[in-house]
Amino acid sequence: MRLTCLGGIGAGYATGLTFWIILIVSTFMLFKIEVIRRFKIFVIWVRPSLTSFKEQLAIGIPIGLSIFFEASIFSVVTLLIGTMFSTTIIAANQVVISFTSLIFMIPLSLSMALTIVVGFSVGGNRLDNAKHYSFIGVLSGLGVLILAAIFMFFNREWIASWYSTDPEVISFASSLFLMAILYQISDGAQAGLQGVLRGYKDVKVPFFIAFVSYWILGIPIGYSLARFTDLGPFGLWVGISIGLTGAAIGFLTRLRIIYRKQKEVVTNH
Repeated sequence: MRLTCLGGIGAGYATGLTFWIILIVSTFMLFKIEVIRRFKIFVIWVRPSLTSFKEQLAIGIPIGLSIFFEASIFSVVTLLIGTMFSTTIIAANQVVISFTSLIFMIPLSLSMALTIVVGFSVGGNRLDNAKHYSFIGVLSGLGVLILAAIFMFFNREWIASWYSTDPEVISFASSLFLMAILYQISDGAQAGLQGVLRGYKDVKVPFFIAFVSYWILGIPIGYSLARFTDLGPFGLWVGISIGLTGAAIGFLTRLRIIYRKQKEVVTNH
């Protein structure tokens, strides 16, 4: 049996097939799984509500823009590296981003789960439960990334060899993994904290925190270090680390303010 190598087109086919499978499985769950079926989604229709649309957009748009601000910094860094440095450095950078993005899916999933359980608890006025979920969720995300960081530190050359056979790419990617280890801890913290804040429906202030951290601090500092110092491409990764750390500190500060306001309300009652 002869196998045909499709290259990049094959990756497109695989992506398209994956999305179709997700659609089919989701549709099956919607109508066949009792926990979901009892809500009669797409079975009982209701009249559109402008008030509900406004409420969802007021929450959804800041969340979407915050995600854009975070995800785009990695794209911008890739573009800057592509215009400023050699193909070897470009390849090494892509190796590190590909692997760290794969690992980040775990704390990102925990962040989404935190939004659900915290929002459910806050809606039921179970504020202590919301705090407990927040604490456990954020620490779980950090714990996963700390373990991943240890794994990357001791196996960074081996991991790079999964993506390339070029010795120069492997060597440079191995060095970049050391920078990735630093920023991933902050990345896990800010993702978890942002998920908690969304559970409290607090999205406008985190939106501004994300914008300032990623685009006012992270990108300009990273570009300056890469362009005007001897750090080279490492400077861009330092900028990412500063941006993510700033976001984590900002989100934590905002969460503490929310907790303090809740405590004052409970005390007054």
